[in-house]
Amino acid sequence: MRHGIGDFIGTHGRVSTTYAPLASAVKPADRLLLDDGRVEVEVESAEALRIVTRVIGGSELGENKGINAPNVPLPQVGITDKDAVDLKFGLQLGVDLVALSFVQSAGDIWTARKLAEQAGRGDVPLIAKLERPEAIARLEEVLVAADIVMVARGDLGLELPLERVPRVQKEVLRLARARGIPAIVATQVLESMRTDPRPTRAEVSDAAGAVDGGADAIMLSGETAIGAYPVRAVETLANIIRDAEEMPPPWAMATSEGQRVDHVQALCDAAVTLANQGQADAVVAITREGRTAKLLSARRPRAPIYAASDREEVARRLALWWGVVPLVVGLEGTPDDCAERILATMRTMGLPPHSTVVFVNATPDLDQGHANFLRIRKAQ
Repeated sequence: MRHGIGDFIGTHGRVSTTYAPLASAVKPADRLLLDDGRVEVEVESAEALRIVTRVIGGSELGENKGINAPNVPLPQVGITDKDAVDLKFGLQLGVDLVALSFVQSAGDIWTARKLAEQAGRGDVPLIAKLERPEAIARLEEVLVAADIVMVARGDLGLELPLERVPRVQKEVLRLARARGIPAIVATQVLESMRTDPRPTRAEVSDAAGAVDGGADAIMLSGETAIGAYPVRAVETLANIIRDAEEMPPPWAMATSEGQRVDHVQALCDAAVTLANQGQADAVVAITREGRTAKLLSARRPRAPIYAASDREEVARRLALWWGVVPLVVGLEGTPDDCAERILATMRTMGLPPHSTVVFVNATPDLDQGHANFLRIRKAQ
């Protein structure tokens, strides 16, 4: 098979790729995986604009499929000109989250953040998709730079030895939880449901294991994009997650590793303890920037978390965090006035009468004494 650098229609034995650095990076005996590994080829020779390969195994190759080059040192391209244009376009549309594919270092994230700032959207959360070994080797710095991380197991399973992927997933979830940032588990979660109406038992156990590991979200891809049972796949995954969350998580309450524990975190710890031991029906985080709600989410209280914010964009983004139900409510006035407005909104959403609700409001500014409080109330 011949691989040409360019963008032309493939023919029998000849396909194209727009990724020009691939031809200069590969050498004879290197192996390439096409279409998530469904086709495997071995490089026989490589020139500036052409790679000659031998097909080792696989099946029919469709259009617009990816190429993985395990153990091939690819140049770090980072954000391309097209990426920058696409990012600016998405930000102008008002997207709430931006996912960065094939992140290799914190520098990729900082570059994207700078572009977002230039577009006037510097506060948009960035998701680092972990798909390359380079990102795993620099995991700590990536977690510092990113707002959210995604374990993209499909590409990781092609770029790393397959047996390493479960360990990498556990490590990413552990470190992300320690920092209080959301972690998404993605790719081939219920892969068999692309063609079958029921998942395998192994897939069910895998999804439930991601919940136990502390995943904030589990993402379906091919199951809903091109699968035969997209709605059923979503319903099945939702049922698996609900049942798995009936069991308490096997890990201890999260704290921020290597960071000074401040009173904001202490208030959140106290709120979760009060809610759990007092069998509260809800925990309300009064938050303008979202930090309090995020810290509560990382601590996994048994009761649902209601994030009350007066900023719509903050409320929308908080929907990704585990257990968080965002509310857009005015926060002006006394704490009691604010609490009454929040409770009124919660009643319209189905909060039962006489529910026990824990309120927490925390800010690093200790001069705002009225803004740091923890109280428990009975909703009328």
